[in-house]
Amino acid sequence: MAQCTIETMRSIVSLVAILVSLNLAIALTTDPLVVEEYETIYINQSLTHEPNDDRTFEQRYLINDTFWEPRGPIFFYTGNEGPIEAFWEGNGFLRSLAPKFGALVLFGESRYYGRSVPLLGTGTGKPYEFLTTELILADYASVLRRYAYAGDRQEGRTNSPVISFGGSYGGTLTTFLRASYPELVTGAIAASAPIGYYDPDRWSEFTVSSYTFSEIVAENYGECLDSLHAAMDEIRATDINTLISVFDVCSPEALYGNATDGDLAALFQYALESLPQQNYPYPVGNIPGQPVDAVCAMFSSKSDLDRVEAAATATRMVFGNEVGCLEPFSEGVGGVPGDGPGLGPWGYQSCTETLHLFSSVSLLRNYTFNITAQNDICQGLYGVTPNRSKLTSVYGGYNLPHTLSNVFWSNGELDPWHGGGFLPRYFETVGDDTNHFCLMPNGAHHIDLRLPVIGDPPDVQACRASQEEAISLWLSSYDSEEHVSTSWISTMAWFALSFCIVTLAFGAIQYVVPWINRCRTSVEVDKVELTNELSSPLLEGVAA
Repeated sequence: MAQCTIETMRSIVSLVAILVSLNLAIALTTDPLVVEEYETIYINQSLTHEPNDDRTFEQRYLINDTFWEPRGPIFFYTGNEGPIEAFWEGNGFLRSLAPKFGALVLFGESRYYGRSVPLLGTGTGKPYEFLTTELILADYASVLRRYAYAGDRQEGRTNSPVISFGGSYGGTLTTFLRASYPELVTGAIAASAPIGYYDPDRWSEFTVSSYTFSEIVAENYGECLDSLHAAMDEIRATDINTLISVFDVCSPEALYGNATDGDLAALFQYALESLPQQNYPYPVGNIPGQPVDAVCAMFSSKSDLDRVEAAATATRMVFGNEVGCLEPFSEGVGGVPGDGPGLGPWGYQSCTETLHLFSSVSLLRNYTFNITAQNDICQGLYGVTPNRSKLTSVYGGYNLPHTLSNVFWSNGELDPWHGGGFLPRYFETVGDDTNHFCLMPNGAHHIDLRLPVIGDPPDVQACRASQEEAISLWLSSYDSEEHVSTSWISTMAWFALSFCIVTLAFGAIQYVVPWINRCRTSVEVDKVELTNELSSPLLEGVAA
C-alpha cells in the first residue's frame, strides 16, 4: 500500500510539473486577450445634420460588445481616410484594452470612404460637397449619443463614458471630437496627429518649416542617401519601356504621376517618402521589419541588384502590387510631399481643408511648394480653392493643448508627421494637467495604437502604459463626478422626502389631536351617562 501511494504521488508530481511547464510556455507565446471579431452595422445617417434636411446615407460601423459591462466605457475609433476594416486591423491596442475596462468597441467609418459613400452629385453636383471635417465629427457624435445615452443595444447601458482613439488624420479627428463635443467625449488618445502642420502662422515658435517633413524623411535614410540619389539618376537615364517592364507599371503615368517635369523617378521618390512612417520593428503585410534598413541594404555593395532593379524591388515592396501591373496613383506621385490635391476623397479634402504646405531640398527630392499651382489643380478638379487656415480657425492649432483637457498626444520620432505634432518639450508644462504628451524615439506612425507584441521597443511600451494609466484616471474622474452628482441628488431627495414626512406629520397632528380630544370628551360623556343609569331606581331593583 505504501509503495502504491509513493508511486501515485510521483505520478501526481510529474503531472503537475508538466502542467506548470505547459502553462509557462503558453504564457510566453500567447497574445494578450484582445477583441478580434466584430459585427458590421449600418446606420441611417443624416447627410447635412440640418434640422430641416431629411436626406440620409448608410454609414458603416464595426462593433463588439463581448466585454461591455453595465455602464462600462465606449472605446471609439474615429475612422479617417480609408475603409474602416483596415483601421480595425491596425488598432490592436484599443482592442486589447476593451477586456480590461469592460468596454464596448466601436469603429466609425468616415463618410465618403470605404462603404459609407453618399450618393455622389447630390445637391449642387459637386462629387464630395458634403465631405468636411465638421460633418465627419457630427456623424460620430450622432452615433455616440445612441450608445452613450440611449442604451441602444442593451437595457440599462446608458451614460457610458466615451474614450476616443485616432491615428494620423484620425488622431486629428479625435482631438477635434473632444474639442467639439466635450460633454460626449470623456477623453481622447490622439496618436501621430499632425495638427501643427495646419497652423503655419506659428511654425517658427516650434522650429517647424515647410521643409520639416522632408528633412525627417531624409534623416531616416542617413548614410544611404547618396546611393538612393544615384539610383534616381540611373532611373532617369533608363529607357522608359525598360522602366515600365522593370517597375511593372501599367503606363508611363504611373512612373511620373503629377510631376510637372515628367520625372521618371517620381514613383520611386514617393515610395521612399512613404516608407519612414511605416518603419516598424516587425513585418506588416509585404513590408519587412525595419524596412528603411532593408531598402538601404538593397543598395549596398553586397547587393546583387543593380540600382534600377533595387529601386523597382523597393517600390513593389512599399506598394505591394503582387497581382497585375501597378496603376497610376490619383495623388501623391510627383505632387506635394505627404500627398496633396488629386482625384478621390482625400485629394478633395486636400483641395478644401487639409493641404500640406511642404517643400523639399534633399538628396531624395527637390520640390518647392507653389500655392498657385495647387489652386489651379483644385479649381480644375473640383472648382474649389484650398482654405489653408480652416482647421486652425475652426478648432484651434497649437493653442489646443492650452484649452483642452483629457487628451493624450503621442508621436514617434521616425515618423515625418511628428514634425507637426504636439511634443513634450513644448507642452508638457502648459495647459490642463490631465493632458499628456509622449514622444517615442523608436516610434513610427502611430505605432502605439498597434497590437502590443514582444518585439515592441521599450519607449513604445512605456507610452502605452502611460496611455492606459491616463484612461484609468479619466474614467475614475468620470465615475467620481457621476457619484458626486448622484450623491447630491440622493441627498436632496432625502431632504425633500423628510420635509414631506414632517409636513404630513404636522398636518396629521393638527387633525388627529382634536379628533382624539373629541373622542376623549365623548368617552367622558358616555361614562357619566352610564353612571347615572346605574344609579337609577330601576337598575337598583334589578340589582337587588
